[in-house]
Amino acid sequence: MDLHHVRIVLLDQNGQATRQITSLITAIQAVRYQLVTVTEVAQALDILATQRIDVVIVALTAHVDELNWLQTIRSKAPICPVIVYAEDTDESIALHALHSGAHDYVLTSDLSPSVFQRTIRYARAIVAQSVAEQQVQALTLALATAMSAAQQLEQNLDVAIHEIQTPMSILLGYIQLFERRVASWGGIPLRERQMLNTMRLQTIHISRLVSILLDSTQMATNYGKLERRPLELGAVLRAVVASIQGMRAPHLLVLRLPEVAVWIDGDYGRLMQIFHNLLLNALKYSDLHSEITLTLRADGQIIVQDYGIGIPSNALPKIFNQFFRASNAQLQGGTGYGIGLAVVQDLVQQHDGTITVTSELGSGTTMTVQFPCTLRPNRLVELPTLINELDEVLIRQRSLS
Repeated sequence: MDLHHVRIVLLDQNGQATRQITSLITAIQAVRYQLVTVTEVAQALDILATQRIDVVIVALTAHVDELNWLQTIRSKAPICPVIVYAEDTDESIALHALHSGAHDYVLTSDLSPSVFQRTIRYARAIVAQSVAEQQVQALTLALATAMSAAQQLEQNLDVAIHEIQTPMSILLGYIQLFERRVASWGGIPLRERQMLNTMRLQTIHISRLVSILLDSTQMATNYGKLERRPLELGAVLRAVVASIQGMRAPHLLVLRLPEVAVWIDGDYGRLMQIFHNLLLNALKYSDLHSEITLTLRADGQIIVQDYGIGIPSNALPKIFNQFFRASNAQLQGGTGYGIGLAVVQDLVQQHDGTITVTSELGSGTTMTVQFPCTLRPNRLVELPTLINELDEVLIRQRSLS
């Protein structure tokens, strides 16, 4: 659409509007307006069907059918802006015209070159927005159809993502090793050091995206079968805190454990993932050096409490939805795809547990997880098995950090 050459159809029964608008557009130098005047709605429809028209102006008189003309023009040319031009200042007529399909309403007494140009720009902007919304709806429908078809590929995608994770972890390890060696050599130009740092950061970013994609696909298939066995929750939480502290997080992590051991039937790797995600969220949305507490109670309840930005009350019901992020979390910036808490809730439910959240905006958030406890088993899992599982979890956490 040419912003400097605007073609207008003016539907004017008595010719008074034609004279005024012609005089008006003659005085405008920045935009070239081409005015086509008709006296019947049928003539306007014929022109709209055969020519490129940018705007339709309907001059209202006392004719009873004029408001019906608006509806007819809007139905025949839905993407063409329609402006009502009138001498009457009756607000009810203006509202009726807008409800009948007009995009804007201008009075003769208010009309000036600047008002005329602003009115046309506004009407065209409304139509452009409407067209964009329709395109978004069409794309959303197409996306939903594509996602439905993609469900058939989930199993193969899951395997492919697993295959990507291993070389990415190896690549990141070699980059970090090379960085340490380069640092010991000395005399490496700043540009080459920046390139190496960029490689490391991009590898970490890809690893995070791979992990997020893996989590989202696994949620659709309930993560396969959980490898549940008797586990002592205190030991799991100590391992989680140790992994977070290994990332040199600039916060005070406080772990509170009961005097008695708390046993549950759980998947070690998935439990690590649950509390790793919860602590990372607390770190992300808390001030540096603030305190974050992780408390285990004897009844199997685990509480993660921070004193960060908090969650708006209207966002709390949606906080566990996939791809949802609260407005203040988006404003704070940082990376995030709104899938971490959805994964956490799904994994907690897979363990027959529950998770709830309480929060006060600006004062922090408390996540409460409740698992069903079991008795201490007579025979514990062999140590080599747990060591292998811990290695796998640490590799996954390094890709997320």
